[in-house]
Amino acid sequence: MRRAIAGTAAPRYDAGMVFRDVLQREFDRRRAANRRYSLRAFARALAIDHSTLSQILRGQRRLTSRTLRTLGSRLGLSANEIATHCEAENETAILGAVPRDDFRADTRWLAVVLGVPIDEVNVALQALLRRRMLVMGGAQWQTP
Repeated sequence: MRRAIAGTAAPRYDAGMVFRDVLQREFDRRRAANRRYSLRAFARALAIDHSTLSQILRGQRRLTSRTLRTLGSRLGLSANEIATHCEAENETAILGAVPRDDFRADTRWLAVVLGVPIDEVNVALQALLRRRMLVMGGAQWQTP
């Protein structure tokens, strides 16, 4: 059963949206209904610090799977929608880590650096390889 924040409808889900867009769309929807609705009020409704929410919306803070699951459930997203967003965030994080100077072609290293469970790293790596967004060659991993 989908349970959204009291007094709100669950945000519309679009498979192509990143979770930041889901948050922004919901915030915009609430502001359209009440022009005085603030980011602080939205953060309070989500039970998250307002500065953290601001950083997430501006793309200055990476969403962890844990935060994404918590916020997704508070917004009333289904478990499948939340899982899809978690996978997308993990894949994006892995692709962002590959060009780093200190990158190591090691799933355990990725899990520690990204703060993601190793199982989620492996699932994301398989998806990236299947879609040919990542090429592995021994100690060298590259994005085509």
